Amino acid sequence: MRILVIEDDEDLADALVRRLRRIGHAVDWQHDGLAANGVLEYQRFDLVVLDVGLPRLSGLDVLARMRERGDK
Repeated sequence: MRILVIEDDEDLADALVRRLRRIGHAVDWQHDGLAANGVLEYQRFDLVVLDVGLPRLSGLDVLARMRERGDK
């Protein structure tokens, strides 16, 4: 499974990414909403773990843009 973790807390993101990789998933990490939105515009993921309180673009705004693009 290909997973994108969008989390601004580096320690939490590191723990999530390491655990998910350990159990066999391909995992990418973005630390702010604007960067994550840019990645989501051209790459597809099976699962997105999205923090609501992100810098530069909130998680709710990232989600709204995903829905506008028709991402599932």
